[in-house]
Amino acid sequence: MAKLTEQDLKRNIKEQSYKNVYLLYGDEKMLVSMYAKKLQEKIAGKSPSDFSFHRFNEDSTIEQIVSAIDIIPFADPYNYMAVTDLSVDKLSENDLKIFYKALEDLPPTTVIVIAMTTYIPDKKKMNAFKKLIEAVDKNGIVVEFSKKSQADLKKLLMGWAAKRGLTLKPENAAKITEYAGTDLNALKNEMDKLCAYVGEGEITADAVEMLVTKNLAARVFDMTDAVTSGNWDKAYKCLDLLFYRREEPVMILSELSNTYTDMYRVRVAVESGMRAEDVAKDFDYKRREFRLKKAERASARLTTEDICSCLECLAEVNTEMNSGSSNKRLLLEQLIAKLMMTGKRVRK
Repeated sequence: MAKLTEQDLKRNIKEQSYKNVYLLYGDEKMLVSMYAKKLQEKIAGKSPSDFSFHRFNEDSTIEQIVSAIDIIPFADPYNYMAVTDLSVDKLSENDLKIFYKALEDLPPTTVIVIAMTTYIPDKKKMNAFKKLIEAVDKNGIVVEFSKKSQADLKKLLMGWAAKRGLTLKPENAAKITEYAGTDLNALKNEMDKLCAYVGEGEITADAVEMLVTKNLAARVFDMTDAVTSGNWDKAYKCLDLLFYRREEPVMILSELSNTYTDMYRVRVAVESGMRAEDVAKDFDYKRREFRLKKAERASARLTTEDICSCLECLAEVNTEMNSGSSNKRLLLEQLIAKLMMTGKRVRK
């Protein structure tokens, strides 16, 4: 059986066509946890019996896990085994052979759900994780929760709002991801905050602007936007706010460099007869396409020569900062002035 999608798993749960073993993993850890909980509640119940519900984690031994497989459920339809973060790259080959052999002959009343809620496979030992996928795939269901696209994230946020009886326009959903990033846990927290504040009706752009906590990338772009607009006062207020929030100067510089790199990529693409969408594909901006749209708007205020000069300034400051300069704040303040002056002639 091939890997199933999130929609396939939803259908499997809805139709109650349960398999004996599930493996849930992927970048979207929130979804891994969410569906592990759904399976548990549907199969074992919201208040499972101690006689037919067994929980294991990365500290559990294979012997403990395998010994629970043949337990006969007491007054329940299934013997449910919740296995969280099975660290296959730390287990011996013999233990894994024993476990995979057990998966081949599971009792019809046993359901094992292996949920990788925090576990990230060791890149040097990926073969061990691949064997786990193969073993589960032969006997049950494997679902990988890959990172969602920008379009999927917008739909998800709008869906969360709808479940609370609220409306959220696509452009405002996009703004939330721009400010808070693409981590689902962070987005869920922001949506809970917005829904609680708004109460009913529409989650407006004003509400998003007022309530959503901006991440470093969003705040640095605000500063960049002020710089390219020639707004000295706002640019330095943005920088002051970053220091007030105790952001690391190196991280501020890194994000600032990323923003100007985005501008350069878009500019070169446009001059070559390409579109910003082409840049997104060539440089893997999945879930970050909005960066290029913002960069395209900001870069319109600068010439290509100006953007190149700004990148040179950023590289120079990076060298100074990495050489152990004690006053990193002063370096950034001077950098903002240089960036402002670089595009000054265009704005006249």
